[in-house]
Amino acid sequence: MPRTFAKKASTFLARDGIVLYDNPAAFLICAFKHDNALCEPDPGATAPRQYDCRPGCGNTVRTGSHARLLRERANELDQLASRAPDPVSKRLRVNANRLRETADIHDATAHPTEALT
Repeated sequence: MPRTFAKKASTFLARDGIVLYDNPAAFLICAFKHDNALCEPDPGATAPRQYDCRPGCGNTVRTGSHARLLRERANELDQLASRAPDPVSKRLRVNANRLRETADIHDATAHPTEALT
């Protein structure tokens, strides 16, 4: 990442009043803009409801590291599924596949850092 990236990024974000919130449980960063939020923040809220992060929200930002963590979690779910009874096993595998699909979508649509500077 170029040295100037952090300065350019902070200037860009400050222009629109965007604040970044890391949400490790959802494997993403929220570039919070109240009007775009699907987490239904209270009127006047200046932060997202991180426990209510929803797929498809226009505020979400994923990095390659997030995609890697999604795949790691999917592998953990597969391991659990191999030891779980059938109904639970099936659900764990569905969730693992959903996480991999999210990571694959990220990889297919990601923009390199150089394109943002």
